[in-house]
Amino acid sequence: MLTKRLLLLIISIVFLSTLFSSCEEGEKVVTPKISEGVIHFELSYPYYEDAFMASIMPDEMEMTFKNNIYRNHVSKGGLFSSTVIADCNNETLILFLDLGPKRIYCALDNSLAKEMLMKYPIPDILQVSEFDSIAGTFCEKKNAIFDYLADGYDVELYETFDIDIKNSNWCNQYTEIDGVLLGYEIKQFGIQARMIATKIDTVAVNDSIFNVPQGYKEVTLERMLFEMDEISKSFSY
Repeated sequence: MLTKRLLLLIISIVFLSTLFSSCEEGEKVVTPKISEGVIHFELSYPYYEDAFMASIMPDEMEMTFKNNIYRNHVSKGGLFSSTVIADCNNETLILFLDLGPKRIYCALDNSLAKEMLMKYPIPDILQVSEFDSIAGTFCEKKNAIFDYLADGYDVELYETFDIDIKNSNWCNQYTEIDGVLLGYEIKQFGIQARMIATKIDTVAVNDSIFNVPQGYKEVTLERMLFEMDEISKSFSY
């Protein structure tokens, strides 16, 4: 009889502990994703041999986002600024260059944007069972492996799902990544830059920031790429 009662007691304890555990799990608060704000990135050039030239290149980038649209902006003093506005809903891009008296932009639809992307090598993405905290968010680490060194150095990626941007990488080399990248590298015009998020400001974003400012002249994609190439050459000597 004692053995039977003891068995019933053990079964009751196991059942009740499972019940309470299930209730607690059901009551867990899901942290809402950050829907709008500004992500601050630190830019560095780890493979750039000329330390002086690297020191005068842009060292910060701001990523402003809202409603599945984001704006990446870099500048260097009064020399120049470069901006990309990516609409992840419609898969369109707007590229801007501010070269002082010369202010130009180029608007790309889905097909033209993907045609431009085809010029860049796409790496293999390897899953890594490692995690980290970047700018206060939970990030999964992954590795991007290129076939040849000429395509780019292998890259450590840090992906977060804490930021509410879907399809954020449709317009870059890391199209396989579903989340938002807070740590990555990208090679353009012969220069490889590393971006690491340092801070996220959860502030209200005005929709007008995603519009073409006054004073900019529209040019073709070929003209825009030529001007960007000229800028990169100026940092190569």
